[in-house]
Amino acid sequence: MKAIRFDALLKTTIWGGEEVTELKHLSQAPLQVGESWEISGLPGDETLVSDGEFKGQTLSQLIATHGASLVGKHNYEQYGTNFPLLVKFMSTAKDLSIQVHPDDAMAQRMGHPFGKSEMQYILHAQPESRFYAGFNADFSADGYSQSVQDGSLMAHLKCHATHAGDCFLIPAGHIHCIGSGNFLIEIQQSSNDTFRAYDFDRRDAQGQRRELHIAQAREALDFHAYPTHRVHYDHKPDTASLLVDIPEFVVRLYEIEHTLNVDYAATDSFIIYIAYEGDALLHYDEGDVHLSAGHTILFPASTTFVRIEPGTHGFKALETYC
Repeated sequence: MKAIRFDALLKTTIWGGEEVTELKHLSQAPLQVGESWEISGLPGDETLVSDGEFKGQTLSQLIATHGASLVGKHNYEQYGTNFPLLVKFMSTAKDLSIQVHPDDAMAQRMGHPFGKSEMQYILHAQPESRFYAGFNADFSADGYSQSVQDGSLMAHLKCHATHAGDCFLIPAGHIHCIGSGNFLIEIQQSSNDTFRAYDFDRRDAQGQRRELHIAQAREALDFHAYPTHRVHYDHKPDTASLLVDIPEFVVRLYEIEHTLNVDYAATDSFIIYIAYEGDALLHYDEGDVHLSAGHTILFPASTTFVRIEPGTHGFKALETYC
């Protein structure tokens, strides 16, 4: 089975910036594109295959036809035709809301298959950019409710300066806020369940304050303070640098100047490459495919190897699977 490209879904948001359209060279794209959903199986927001014999099909349709050969035996047995991951580019000209996502158990009580654990890899950050993640000290449900009422919630959050190459892991239930001036890749469980705890009293295009979800956030929140949500990783050029390895997904970083062979013979999963700088010719079982910055591709679980031949200016990408 050949590698698959998808048409990205562009999401205009009140906090969106310009980096997505610049990276993708989309001269006709709308302003304030906050997110580009690169690969999504989320019902109602499924990305469609962009070319080839499966052009126009959704991930659920592909999985129904190809099953384990596409997503891997374990994923197919556990998730069926639900694709487990959602991959995005994100551009934040303004702060996002202070928010939290449900875990699997809470999401399933809501009738949804997945909670939402996620990670963010910073591609570029403005000098004063920040990422807020977790509480400064152990908190409480009552303390949270009071801080929402008196407007002091931000003071209870741990603040991180951001720089290119920073990585953050946000498990379900952990409070966070991606600050302005960040351009990043987000990899998450396939869920759009977000509970806004506070939104800086902003108004949408119709002049209305965006809905808050105080009670749901209170139920979802983990009030413990954790040492950090910043991922400390061992960066190695011309190899795979592990960023995240949790039950929900694995993410590795590639910064390649020379040809690299990657063995997937024992990997029981699809493989996704999200390219953000340079380009490469990717050779695999079924032939070869070119991938350049701003684009994403999915290799089926039947893939046993990928040989990465970087272009003149190198190749930088994230890889994810589960």
